[in-house]
Amino acid sequence: MKTMLIAGLIVFGLIWKASAQGVFLTDVNGQVLRTNKYVDVQGSPYLNEAWKEGTVTAATNKVYPNLKVRYDVYAGELEYLQSNQTYRLNPAAVKEFKVTDNDVLVFRNGFAAVNNNTPTTFYQVLVDGPTKLLKQFKVNIIENKPFNSATTTKEFQKQELYFIAKPDGTVQRIQKNKKSVLAALTDQKDRAEKLIKDQDLNLNDESNLIALLESYNK
Repeated sequence: MKTMLIAGLIVFGLIWKASAQGVFLTDVNGQVLRTNKYVDVQGSPYLNEAWKEGTVTAATNKVYPNLKVRYDVYAGELEYLQSNQTYRLNPAAVKEFKVTDNDVLVFRNGFAAVNNNTPTTFYQVLVDGPTKLLKQFKVNIIENKPFNSATTTKEFQKQELYFIAKPDGTVQRIQKNKKSVLAALTDQKDRAEKLIKDQDLNLNDESNLIALLESYNK
């Protein structure tokens, strides 16, 4: 009886400790990361190779703060570090994550499918309002075969895409130019054009895109 009591207390203590730490993300399907997943591919699939402080909001709306995270852009999946073990999270079970890297970067999914993206695709939210400005970091693997060489090399190629999410839930890809942006803001095109003119905004610059959408939402 005494032995069973001691064992019970030990188990209770371990459960309490795990609960108090509140780190292991059981409800977002954390899976142990396979090593050498991208063998023989040059470059990096990550937004940033280094682990950064972050916060994860699960689809259940439960928030996990103070994590060490990094975003695998190629796979579209978030990883977190616990006890020197890397875990990879199911995007469908993650609603939002924030990464502190000088500024706080906010990534969110749940948007309408567009441009071969699905509702589980993560976007960085540059402007959060009725009309949102979204940025997608995208990584592809390309193959290169030098002339007269039998060897093919693989490398990660990165690009950045921009989208506008409207209040009606539709999402439209835009280019960083006036014509493309105005084509997306058809509900108040004249007002948007006036904002661009009044603020003398060159929309080839991301900061000016942000300034336009912030003014547009006011």
